[in-house]
This record gives sequence, C-alpha cells and structure tokens, in this order.
Amino acid sequence: MRELLPAAVRRFGASGRRALSDWWRRRLGRWAVAGALSDDRGVTSIARYACPILNPAFQRHVYENKMHNLALVQSRLEGVTLRPGELFSFWRLVGPPDAAHGFQVASNFIGGKVTFAEGGGICQLTSALYNAALFAGLDVLERHAHSIDAYGANRYVPLGRDATVVFGYKDLQFRNPTAVPMTLHIRIHADSVEAAFDAPERGFDDVQLEVESLSPDGLHTRTRRQRGGRWELVSEDRYALPVS
Repeated sequence: MRELLPAAVRRFGASGRRALSDWWRRRLGRWAVAGALSDDRGVTSIARYACPILNPAFQRHVYENKMHNLALVQSRLEGVTLRPGELFSFWRLVGPPDAAHGFQVASNFIGGKVTFAEGGGICQLTSALYNAALFAGLDVLERHAHSIDAYGANRYVPLGRDATVVFGYKDLQFRNPTAVPMTLHIRIHADSVEAAFDAPERGFDDVQLEVESLSPDGLHTRTRRQRGGRWELVSEDRYALPVS
C-alpha cells in the first residue's frame, strides 16, 4: 500500500515522522546546519576514521553510482561545524536519498539481503562518521547497526562499530558535549572514505573503544568507550547472516 503513494507524499510523511520522533525523545536543542566553511586556522584533527570502499564483483555495475552518492553526501556534510551543545542529524543535513534529490541506484541492505536502491552505498560513509564521532568524544543520540553481516571476514568495519541509516526511520545523531566547536571533514578516495573532526583542542584526551564478542560466531557484540576516565556502554548489537 505504501508503494502506491507518490514519492513526494512518502518523503513528507517520513520527514514528519522523524520530526515527531525527535520531539518525543526531547532532542530539542540547536541542530547543526550546513553553511560557509569555517576558518581552519588554529585547529587540528582531533579524531578521524576511514573505511574501505568495497567493490565486490556482484556490485561492480553500480560502483560509479555508489561513488556519485558518496560525493553527494560529502557535498552536504563537508565543513559542517558542531558548536558546543549543538546536535547533529545526518538526514537533516543530507535530505531524502532519492532521484529527485540527485541520488542514484547502488547497493543496499533490505530484508536481510544485499540488493539495490536509490541512495545506496552510503553506509561506508556513515560508519566512518560514527567512529570519528565516537573518538571525538561526542554523545551518540541515535545509531543503528546493520541487520546482517553482509561481507563476513571482508567487512569494511568491525561488527559493533557500523552505522546504517534509513530516511525517516533510522538516523545518525550526536551532540557536542564539550566546550569546543568541532568541524567535520569528509574525504573520498577511489578505495576509501574518511571522516574527521577538527577543533582548536581536544574535548577528551583519553578516548578508547573496545568491542567484546558475546557469542561464539561473533555476531553478538558489546561496544564500550572510555571517555573522561570512565568506561561507558555504547551499544550491544546482534547480526544475522544474509538471506540467500
């Protein structure tokens, strides 16, 4: 039934549902917005993380589309500054990932399978961004793990450290709890994507991440972070194997 609705109506409904969800969870602070690039003088990289861009044989026909989608996301996130107390939302900045907004068809995970959809291929960027945010000491408000371990030993990020997004349903959100502004930079290469935060100084000096396997097959994980001298639970995730 949902597929019978015009795309514009579905996008409007997804945006409204997300706004209501943020209000219900009391995420009512100032949201970071795209704008003019900040002055990089006197700042240094305080956190960075890179993910390889996978290009398995069954996805090679959409590789250029994936790179196009990554570049489009980069253009909407590059230079965004997260000031003290501000909140970051991936989808508020990127917008709907459909053809009407410039996105192309690439690989995606739907229903436990690797398939293809408009806006696909961007989770390698969101996973790099998520890890950079963790190392920068940001408060993670919302993050979703993938439902499946699609690539096994060839995965582009360790289980427990990935981040997927679905417009209107699953966002990547965090807050800057420090007293320093942090500016996001995205770099895309032929075989990797990197997210980095620059700031005048570090908000935390001792950030460490630890992923513990809770099952013999490694598909149940617990991720913890040390920040400000204290260990905290980040997430506990369960993954399935892809549906054949």
